[in-house]
Amino acid sequence: MAKKLFLEGDFFEGYYLLGIVCGQPDYRLTHFINQNCGLNLKKYKNFSPQQEAASGFSWFHYPDEKRRTQYYFMQNKNGEKVILASLRKFDYLLLIYGNAFKGFLEELLADLRKTPYVVAVFELDLNKLKMGALFIEKNELHALEQLGRQNI
Repeated sequence: MAKKLFLEGDFFEGYYLLGIVCGQPDYRLTHFINQNCGLNLKKYKNFSPQQEAASGFSWFHYPDEKRRTQYYFMQNKNGEKVILASLRKFDYLLLIYGNAFKGFLEELLADLRKTPYVVAVFELDLNKLKMGALFIEKNELHALEQLGRQNI
């Protein structure tokens, strides 16, 4: 009988997800995050996980070429709609992809917690999310549409 080898890989390797609780509008919060954390988040077309959805969730992006890291900031709630139902308590999500080592991530969490109007920030485990893989896939497709291949 032939032996079977299975490749096990972490689909979420290089991805970090932060949940942010804040009652302020997205444009105001991103302004303060840009000031406090040294980012330059820019707004793009709204993110819509379902193709048929008329309105979407606000979506911001910042490519940090120095650290080779991509930042995707998005609204988790829009009225009654929620991107990730299991994370209903968070108003915003910050998805980070790239070379974000642990010390950098802890520093970013500390800076976000010092940001005005931010009530709480938590690092979330993508492996425990029911729709984590689909969420990342939809975000990547949206990024390709908005930014083109060269900027991702």
